[in-house]
Amino acid sequence: MRFSSFVLAGIATLGVFASPSRARQVQTASGRLGLMWLGGNSSLPKILYVVFPGLPRYKANDCRSVLYTGGTIASGSIYGALDDTQYGQLQITGEEIIARNPYLLNNTQLAVSNWTSDEGSTGTNDALVMNMTRFAHDALCSADSDIDGAVYTHGTNSLEETAFLMDSLVNCEKPIVGTGAMRPFTHLGFEGDANFFDAVMLAASPESRNRGLMVAFNARIISGYWVTKLHSTNANAFGPTAGGDLGLFINSLPVFFNTPSQPLHKHYFNLSTVSQYKSFPALPKVDILYAAREFDGRLALDAQANGAQGVVIAGTGNGGVPTGGDEISEAMEKGLQVVVGTRSPYGPSSPARTPTFAKAGFVHVIQARIMLQLAIASGMDMNQTIDVFEGGFRKAIGQPWRQRG
Repeated sequence: MRFSSFVLAGIATLGVFASPSRARQVQTASGRLGLMWLGGNSSLPKILYVVFPGLPRYKANDCRSVLYTGGTIASGSIYGALDDTQYGQLQITGEEIIARNPYLLNNTQLAVSNWTSDEGSTGTNDALVMNMTRFAHDALCSADSDIDGAVYTHGTNSLEETAFLMDSLVNCEKPIVGTGAMRPFTHLGFEGDANFFDAVMLAASPESRNRGLMVAFNARIISGYWVTKLHSTNANAFGPTAGGDLGLFINSLPVFFNTPSQPLHKHYFNLSTVSQYKSFPALPKVDILYAAREFDGRLALDAQANGAQGVVIAGTGNGGVPTGGDEISEAMEKGLQVVVGTRSPYGPSSPARTPTFAKAGFVHVIQARIMLQLAIASGMDMNQTIDVFEGGFRKAIGQPWRQRG
């Protein structure tokens, strides 16, 4: 999986971090972080390509690290050009993905930052994503940054989670673009090359600034705040749960529908504050529960007993929890933080006049989990968490905020 697009034309390969003596001599983030730029035209935008590890496919018998893939975009199949479900036996690197497209280095410089780990993948490990988020923040937002934007490739199963997390923590106007593929590179309909090229061109565009993190997929430009995976296998897999697309690609160039803007009630969390949390880089444990008829509130107590500091409930309709209220209240008295969203794919979970727990508003359940993790890691209590989730929504509908006791 990759993460590279700090808007600047060119491509580079990330080496080891610079030594202290060398770092003192370098005046730019590129030099300090050991980034090596690929491409011969130094006037082009510099885009950082972050390669996220995917699920482990193979582990050697010796003590070497697990070999990680970069998601479907970096995976191939030994079962032929029609297989798009049983792939993963073959892998390509971030550098090989770049080499597949001869047009990339005519438009940008690229530096590859490879993240591999034997401690899990971005699909299973919040700590790994948090460390990569801090790296991206340093590369893009530091005072010595000479990088224009970033692109990351990612497995599609959790691409939206990484998008929302980074969008909530990295806020310095520069574009970050996520992308991936739904078909392996051995498939006759592989769309990964086009998605990656689109993502790089989006990150390199001056029009992409001040729009937050974006996802480039299937010639669509989607807000990283609202994006979710809506189809398990189709190439047009991603879409927004609110707000609509930001634009599209024509001739592989981004065309936006509106001037730059951000979601109205979006909350930015302070990365330095989150980094002080006791378990950092691991985030607080937050589980998701799915409500249905005869919902068992003891599930909240069970989650808490298993170490959860918060739960997000995918409620019925407009954020309803049909049963189990007594058990949920008991868990909250013991310190559990609770957010209730909706299991519906679209629409809000609206605030109650007198809140017991937070309602997620238009934030989808998957994203609400990450938002609650960041709230707890920021030291917020239940009342503060309610305000973060509901404050702007309440103001819009004329429903004053009344703190719970």
